[in-house]
Amino acid sequence: MIERYQHPEITRIFSDENRFRLFLRIEVLLLEELARSLPIKPVEIARLKRLEKSIDVAAIREQEARTRHEITAFLNWVFAKMPGAQGVANYLHFGLTSNDLMDTALAVQMKEAADVVLDGLDRNLRTLEKLALRYRNLPVIARTHGIHAEVTSLGFKFLSFLSEGRRTCARFEAAHREIACGKLSGSVGNFASSAIDPATEERLLAKLGLSAEPAATQVVARDRHAVVLARLAIVGGWVERIAVEIRHGQRTEVAELSEPFAKGQHGSSSMPHKKNPILTENLCGLARLLRGYAAAALENMALWHERDISHSSAERVMIPDAFHAAAFMMKRLNETLSGLVVNERQIEKNLALLGDLTHSQAYLNVLIASGVPRKSAYSLIQAASLRALNNGGSLFEELVNDAHLPKGLKLKRLTPEDFLCQMNALYARAFKKKPS
Repeated sequence: MIERYQHPEITRIFSDENRFRLFLRIEVLLLEELARSLPIKPVEIARLKRLEKSIDVAAIREQEARTRHEITAFLNWVFAKMPGAQGVANYLHFGLTSNDLMDTALAVQMKEAADVVLDGLDRNLRTLEKLALRYRNLPVIARTHGIHAEVTSLGFKFLSFLSEGRRTCARFEAAHREIACGKLSGSVGNFASSAIDPATEERLLAKLGLSAEPAATQVVARDRHAVVLARLAIVGGWVERIAVEIRHGQRTEVAELSEPFAKGQHGSSSMPHKKNPILTENLCGLARLLRGYAAAALENMALWHERDISHSSAERVMIPDAFHAAAFMMKRLNETLSGLVVNERQIEKNLALLGDLTHSQAYLNVLIASGVPRKSAYSLIQAASLRALNNGGSLFEELVNDAHLPKGLKLKRLTPEDFLCQMNALYARAFKKKPS
């Protein structure tokens, strides 16, 4: 990932140094197990463990330039650092294949990176909860197709984002559990030339916080990775939905919401008056990246027979980058929501733009309930709405003065607050139920 969008913890997790350290940890776990029955001295294993503190990425890459094989290069580096350790020399990597290291290490990395994203999700959900409660009773015009529809509350918009966010978080937690899966089952996954058995594999992987792939090939099946990348794309889609709402809210003609704008910040190199929604536009762009990475992860699922290497190049780019993008998005979204500017005066002005025309469905329901056939009631309300729109009047006044209104029917003049009558029930439902 380019430096602009890097997250420091994701950088650490996917660093070469950490990756080789995980390789070493896996080899140590196996040697400790083999030492129960094979001539491997505890002092040699202790020496091997200490190499974790002195991983030399440059030396390993120098080896790789000659061997053109990353795991062989790593093993050669270890051998060079362990002169005289005959047990390590004989039994390091015993019965393993390259992807026993690579896929198991990747599972640990993705599990830890997912923790970073989950922490960011949790922070954003808490911020959305505060916004939903703060603006629970603030009437705002709702828009469908970009056109004024009916009155809702600004808090209810945030409640909708919160509800979706909880589902998004629950889905990603499931993906987090699914990717926590490694393998130590050898060249084609069946333990045919392995020094351990499936039960031992499970026990060793548990020490890394992983389960075992039930029926591996040379690799852990790539549906697991595809699920994580797909769920990250859904995280991105959720972020984008919120970002689009803020972007539309900041348009000059709307001006109900705006991003925080720092002192000394410039909105344009040529137009000093500009305050552009750059933070949320940025989030929308990063969401597109996540969707692209998800598509590549789905392509990686169908490998030849027990494995080919076509997935590797894509994963080396897209998995760290996807987590960088998602972690960056979590931080930026929370900063944007925490500093969000709500223009209540403009919200009130926008509510008044069409007056009570946005109450048309409520009046329609009153007419139908009083016995007017739906088609006739709709035509009456529509005609009155168009008259009010053309002459700048009130829908209520047009209706009460309409000769076609049933005699004896008394209409109530509605207020924006009347449309928030179910907010208590809606909030109770949203805060009571688990994501579903």
